[in-house]
Amino acid sequence: MSKTTNDMHINDIEPLMAKNIYLLDVREDFEYELKHLANSTLISVHDIPDRLEDIPKNKTIYVYCRSGNRSKQAADFLTSCGYDAINLTGGIEAYAGKYVQNEVSTQIDPNRIKIEASGLQCPGPLLKVNEVMNTLSIGEQMEITVTDFGFCADIEAWAKKTGHTVLKNEQQTDKVVVILQKNQQQSTSQPLVETKDGATMVVFSGDLDKALASFIIATGAKSMGKEVTMFFTFWGLNIIKNPHAPKIKKSGLDKMFSKMMPNSPENLPISKMNMFGLGSKMIQKVMKNKKVDALTEMIHKAEELGVKMVACTMSMDVMAIDRHELLPSVEIGGVGSYLGDTEHSNLNLFI
Repeated sequence: MSKTTNDMHINDIEPLMAKNIYLLDVREDFEYELKHLANSTLISVHDIPDRLEDIPKNKTIYVYCRSGNRSKQAADFLTSCGYDAINLTGGIEAYAGKYVQNEVSTQIDPNRIKIEASGLQCPGPLLKVNEVMNTLSIGEQMEITVTDFGFCADIEAWAKKTGHTVLKNEQQTDKVVVILQKNQQQSTSQPLVETKDGATMVVFSGDLDKALASFIIATGAKSMGKEVTMFFTFWGLNIIKNPHAPKIKKSGLDKMFSKMMPNSPENLPISKMNMFGLGSKMIQKVMKNKKVDALTEMIHKAEELGVKMVACTMSMDVMAIDRHELLPSVEIGGVGSYLGDTEHSNLNLFI
């Protein structure tokens, strides 16, 4: 018969704190750095299966997180592995005792720039931070409020990559408030060893949902300082068609191909449940209601950020697509130019 995980409210742990108990924090690094229970051990809930040897079996494991959900998942897993695990319900947000809180040495500027980005979906908040940060002087601060809770982890990774400082990263009931300070960029002098820090992707699919994913990744990578190349081939060429392009006279199979394919990103099908185009219209309406940027807006943002978009010449010939039917910012190239960019990349995707 399998054991069941016991629960205890986190405030009931106070009398046991002085008895050398094993406290396990299953949140992420940036959350732990902001505040944590004294003498607790940090192992992310995602890393526990690979780090069981670091968790003692001869002690009761008291597990906590921010609100109690991740700790419940972790405690159940530990119990199934033979540990005596107790889930501390309520999480550190409900804890009334003293905890370790890292003090921010930099004083928060009361005159900081404040940005309201509630409702924006990924990668919107990150792009907004990148846009505003580019207008700030060294030492200036900005505050951004968002409703996307995944932004907590995103902004920590972005700040680490770009060298800026996160002064505050706080999850509240229905929003996230982040304060950042702009720092001096690291020296761009030529390194002794070349570092590969680009991102390349082959966009083969012409489905709307996959196109959205490719541009979310591309704009996110570009905002983190990567050089991004998107190589559009075969059905992916439909994504970068110019809806205002002049009509090109075609004949035979070329004319048939053109009639069968969408003439702009707005008319792309979705990979599942397309239902003769109805599914695509439905998902675009949901995106609008959820304040997710339309594909055309994402493409425009990618152009503004400097994402390199390359159309495969061989695929253009096969698909009967003329250069003048594509967006003006799109470059023309072959597999050689794409492979040249992959030489400087540490991320390569096929979509």
